[in-house]
Amino acid sequence: MKATRNWKMIGGWVLHGLLAGIMILAGSAKVFGLFPPEEVAKLGLGLPIQVIGAGELASAILLLIPRTSSLGLLLTSGFWGGAVCLHMSKAEPFVIQSVFLLVTWVGGYLRVPGAFGSFSVQATAA
Repeated sequence: MKATRNWKMIGGWVLHGLLAGIMILAGSAKVFGLFPPEEVAKLGLGLPIQVIGAGELASAILLLIPRTSSLGLLLTSGFWGGAVCLHMSKAEPFVIQSVFLLVTWVGGYLRVPGAFGSFSVQATAA
């Protein structure tokens, strides 16, 4: 049983590590103004792109730190959900963002099983 748990943990770390790496790269590009201005204008975001990038960086970092991984899971889910909504509102493909959202939750299930504790029914002792 312990070996299975270790493989799940390693799988979760790999998924979250890849996802956080992508988010850190993209967030840094947004914060430092390396994101193409024509893409920003096309999405209708304007100036808040730096704020979005900072939120993306913070979410990725919180996801990687074991003590704050539950908060990082929540914030990263919100980030990818917002990205899906933005692309849907512009009638653009949103498959990649949906896959990243799915990877966030699969990694969370494997790595942070305690975050899903409220979904399980447990008998309480009286």
